[in-house]
Amino acid sequence: MEVLDLTKEQKKTVMAPGSVLLMQGSDNQAVCLLHSGLAEILYHGENNSTDLRVGLIKGESPFGIIGIMNRKETSRITIRTVTECIVSSRPMREEELISKIQSDFSFNFKVLRTLVSRIESTIYLFNNYRYLWHKYASIADSIALGCEYPEISGYNVAIRHESTLEEYAGYVKHLVSEAQFPHPEAWSYNLFLGKLQDQLGLYEDQDKIRLEDMIDYQQFLFIKRILRKSDAVLKALFQKDEPSNQYIFEFLGKVLETMMKTNMGLASIIDNLINILYREDGWVMKLLKEQNRDDPKIRSFFHFLAKFTWRCRKDTESLLGKDLFREYDVFKHLKPFHDLDLSAEAPEKKQTEVKMNGGSRLNKYKGLLSRILDFAELPQGDREEFLNLMEKFRNSKDRLSNDKAMAELRKKISERYWKIYEICFLKIIDSDLKGFVPGIMLHFGLIDERLVSQRDLAVMDAFYSGNLFVDDSVPIMTLPYFLEKIYRSEREPSITDMGDSFRTQLKKQEKMTEGQKDKIYVYENTAEDRVRFEIRKIAREMGGILYGNKSKAVPFLCTETIAGDLRRTLIEPEKLVSMLDKIRERDFSLFFREVMFKHELGADFIQQEVPPLFVLYPLAGSRGLIWQELDGTRKDTPGRFFFPLSFSEKLYDTLVYQLASFRWELQKTIAGHNWTDPVEGGMVGAYYDYIQFYKKNNNITPEAKKRLEEFIKKTRSDKDRFARDYMTWIDYEFDGKIRLNGAAREVFYRFCPFPSSVREKFASKPLYSSLDNRFKKRRKDDILKLKTRFIKYEKKNKVVPLELQGFMMYLEE
Repeated sequence: MEVLDLTKEQKKTVMAPGSVLLMQGSDNQAVCLLHSGLAEILYHGENNSTDLRVGLIKGESPFGIIGIMNRKETSRITIRTVTECIVSSRPMREEELISKIQSDFSFNFKVLRTLVSRIESTIYLFNNYRYLWHKYASIADSIALGCEYPEISGYNVAIRHESTLEEYAGYVKHLVSEAQFPHPEAWSYNLFLGKLQDQLGLYEDQDKIRLEDMIDYQQFLFIKRILRKSDAVLKALFQKDEPSNQYIFEFLGKVLETMMKTNMGLASIIDNLINILYREDGWVMKLLKEQNRDDPKIRSFFHFLAKFTWRCRKDTESLLGKDLFREYDVFKHLKPFHDLDLSAEAPEKKQTEVKMNGGSRLNKYKGLLSRILDFAELPQGDREEFLNLMEKFRNSKDRLSNDKAMAELRKKISERYWKIYEICFLKIIDSDLKGFVPGIMLHFGLIDERLVSQRDLAVMDAFYSGNLFVDDSVPIMTLPYFLEKIYRSEREPSITDMGDSFRTQLKKQEKMTEGQKDKIYVYENTAEDRVRFEIRKIAREMGGILYGNKSKAVPFLCTETIAGDLRRTLIEPEKLVSMLDKIRERDFSLFFREVMFKHELGADFIQQEVPPLFVLYPLAGSRGLIWQELDGTRKDTPGRFFFPLSFSEKLYDTLVYQLASFRWELQKTIAGHNWTDPVEGGMVGAYYDYIQFYKKNNNITPEAKKRLEEFIKKTRSDKDRFARDYMTWIDYEFDGKIRLNGAAREVFYRFCPFPSSVREKFASKPLYSSLDNRFKKRRKDDILKLKTRFIKYEKKNKVVPLELQGFMMYLEE
């Protein structure tokens, strides 16, 4: 672990992810400047099992100043890099810091504005911590009300994170009796709707806390407005009235301290609540051990318990830096219930309807456009220009008209919309990506509630509370979560439609003259610019591509772009995973590719599974596509698919077609210039050879050759032909319905084999017996070769690498 040396002056030092910039309890005091990247503020409380994330810092921001002014407030704080960061630091004591603030106005203003930004971030975090607390408190209360532990006589106040399940269950059931409410039926999944908990006032201890009671919020807003003035105005003001400068600095410092303390306390409460629920002897494991898992009511209850828990995972990881699945073994036992396909799914639809009918839930959408622009803090001129453009669009009778003026209006709006999107994303990356403003725009593309119907607004509101990121088997996420991966250097920015990567762009810039650079935006290799490249070079263009008509495309949601019932068209990540898993049950080798695996006894070509990423764009459209088959140039990196979040076509058909295209492009890339060779080209070479020389192929009947000739005329390319044949292979031939000719079937049986259980059924049929014999012979040869490698490991008393074990399982399937 690398640690920044704060005893010496540092200038633009590059710190790797996971490096410590400030260690808790350290006496080192320095003013630091984060030029680029993302760092997390970790808090280690007395009762916390792990360090909790209580804030994030992003470039371009000073930090360490509060520690110089008040050591006590930062004694339990560690600052650690999340991405690669560029940092400068200078050792400094309190007197020197005050002197520098008074003498260096440029530094002065940067510090004050950073304090404002940090305070805003803590306020966003406070609201999101409270929301996360609500989720876990609701889970705890649903368990307590649903289980069969009896009411405790008397009025014993019990606190969730300080009580046993029996104590808290008895307490809340006593509250039900005292309020003279009907007691809920045992193991009722409807408890997860939270109506009874609300009636009992179980969340008042957090709901009654107001921001205005903790800090002078109006004063903060006033100071924020002052600091938005130009440097020249501020300099003149502070030179005439120096105490104002000192007052603002001290006021902002105290506000930040207060909010940090509050968030630390709330984070600790949430952590304690998570522990009592999910630790080895926690409430959830206790119920799993004690209850009859075969009871349909209990299974249904556990199913919704798992569903609600899964929804908390990403928010918990983003806010607290805590991965529930990695830290708690209970999820291995809970997962089967999450994946259950119950007839009780109907109540979940009822839940959605409850949310939809609650009109008060939609009040938060009023004035959404203004609130998003407030958040983005656009210059007044830019703000007024965008509002005028949006008003013209909103008042247009035909918003998707081919009229030249309307097309120009859509183009202007799109250019400015993506600028706002970029500003909002980079501003909120240090708090919570799912905060309502601007989260509803970032994830859904909703920028003005007046552009959609109340019904669609209700559907979005219900959908937004669910999972927008899953990675159990295949990673599927909305665009902000994908941008977050790019920001954190977990993924490279996408290639452009011209095939240029971010690194290619950097190399091009190095060869440019200063005059050429003055005319463009010059990207740097920083977290912020990697995101800017993805938004400016890919996302802006992708809107038109995914919509299906570039000239009519609108970059955000509006009634005209939503085709039909929004409940039907929205792609839910969990349902998309289920769809993909069903396809993989038919084609188990779908995401496998040949890679070179180097190990201590040499190197082997093996088949390795690398699931691609699916990114759901915040717009409506009719196209989904495979954008690239690899992440960069390495063959063991995942590709990426782009789909609109609201998809108007048949999702399954499009998905299978694009998966086939992915298979084709990946194999073509791996084979390189030999891709047309029937041997070296693998699957694509064999299929190319089949199409090119079908007239001479004796395995194809004359009638089949005529059909194939017509098929070739109707299709655009060999990839298109392969994709259509693949769809036939997966949807018909798997079920024993003969559709392909013998030559095509031979290609697919070899390179896209069905699972062994299905092949065994087919092997006895004359049509498949010879294909199966050749397949088994090839597999047997590969297994014998791999076994010799296993024997070498055994002789050396070494453990066979997991990658080789996985390859053996693949060969034996």
